[in-house]
Amino acid sequence: MMIEKKILIGGEWQEAQSGERFDVVSPGDGSVVGSVPNCSREDVQQAVEAAKEGRQALKEMSLLKRIELLHKAIEIASKKDKEACEIMCRESGKPMAQSISEASPSTGYSWSNFHVAMYNVKSFRGMTLPNVTEDNNNKRIIQTYEPVGVVANISTYSYPSEMPNCTIPYALALGNAVIVKPSIGAPLSAILIAEALHKAGFPAGSINVVTGAGSVVGDELVVNPGVQAINSFSSEATCETITQRKGMKRHLAAVVSNNPFIVMDDANIDEAVLSAAQGAYGHNGQSPISTRRVLLHKDVYKEFVEKFVTHTKGMTFGDPMDKKTDIGPLNNEVILKQSLINLEDARKKGGKFLTGGQAKGLYLEPTIIDDANQDMLVTNEPTMGPVVPIMTFDNIEQAVEMANATRFGFQVGAFTSSLSNAYFLSENIEAGSVYINEATSCWDEMAPFGGVKNSGKGRMLSDSIFNELTNVKMTMFDLAKVKK
Repeated sequence: MMIEKKILIGGEWQEAQSGERFDVVSPGDGSVVGSVPNCSREDVQQAVEAAKEGRQALKEMSLLKRIELLHKAIEIASKKDKEACEIMCRESGKPMAQSISEASPSTGYSWSNFHVAMYNVKSFRGMTLPNVTEDNNNKRIIQTYEPVGVVANISTYSYPSEMPNCTIPYALALGNAVIVKPSIGAPLSAILIAEALHKAGFPAGSINVVTGAGSVVGDELVVNPGVQAINSFSSEATCETITQRKGMKRHLAAVVSNNPFIVMDDANIDEAVLSAAQGAYGHNGQSPISTRRVLLHKDVYKEFVEKFVTHTKGMTFGDPMDKKTDIGPLNNEVILKQSLINLEDARKKGGKFLTGGQAKGLYLEPTIIDDANQDMLVTNEPTMGPVVPIMTFDNIEQAVEMANATRFGFQVGAFTSSLSNAYFLSENIEAGSVYINEATSCWDEMAPFGGVKNSGKGRMLSDSIFNELTNVKMTMFDLAKVKK
């Protein structure tokens, strides 16, 4: 079934001013899933002006009313549960079971952001501070938090629902207006979210969606002075471009990174194998937090590799619409081409391919590369796809050195049965998050989410994002200087 969607600007569903549209093509079978408007800068400018009005309407709305509308949006979205999951699977290539886990408004983790936002915003309050500069009790200092204004969400295809929802409910709960620019590789899921919010009764302009090329639509959001904050999910190059062009705007960013998975000599190997596969192969290896390097203690190298190869060969690789499929296609030709370049570089530099290494269409076989080294592209650059280079270390100090030998620092998974090892790894690895006995792709909506070094800026999720999407205001009262 062909799905034709429009953009949402100022409470109205409309076409791009040019009338142009582009097709959304399934990575799984090449069929056309649907089409959406191909927006211009003028469309984005219209959305920004609408968002300004929406921001004012939200400012006049009570917190309880905003929370009520978020609740209502979940109820409305839940009526299209099956449709949302199927659309995500078809447009992104994410296997059906994983699409259900993410996109389902009833049970999906992306919609849990709504619950976290509604819960945490109630306790996000200001404070009264003492006067510490004068020896009297005449002054009162009040610190409050105000919405930053218009927030742009620039998403990628790896999490078509989760990434918009990392911004939308938090921003709206605080009273910010939102403009969503979804990936051209998976724009339909974000539009479904906007439909639910629109039907729930959010004021016109408070939620807007514009679709099109990042170089046009995304760039206009970045440079437009009517936007106060940007929340982006992107490659390193895109994040750097945003940083260079955004001016003084606040920028909350998550960057696709070169995340290591460490297995110590005292690890539970069977569990480590499962978590390594989850991190490396989940979302077809295209997540910003996918496992992209496996570092093994030399004493467990043989056991882990044998079990990991066996487990990989036992996974189902193929049609994403099949609920039994574990690994599906890559989203587009651009990332496939770069991944194949990285694999060929590994071959030339001595990598031993234990599985995979070939592609048919957009389907890149699950690939395990033994004898990997630090000189390979596949160990230095984030390789999108189900690709696992393996290296070994002699001791925990060397493991930390290898893990830190990158310009990235997003998430780390590490398996050990020793509390002292766990603390040493946590305290010495340069990363936004370290997960002990968990996959690199793990996260919790109640915990801060973000990276260090070139892996991003700021922290999303939990109540941390509230600080990113508000401005602090200080008001001082001198009670002694009132008219008597």
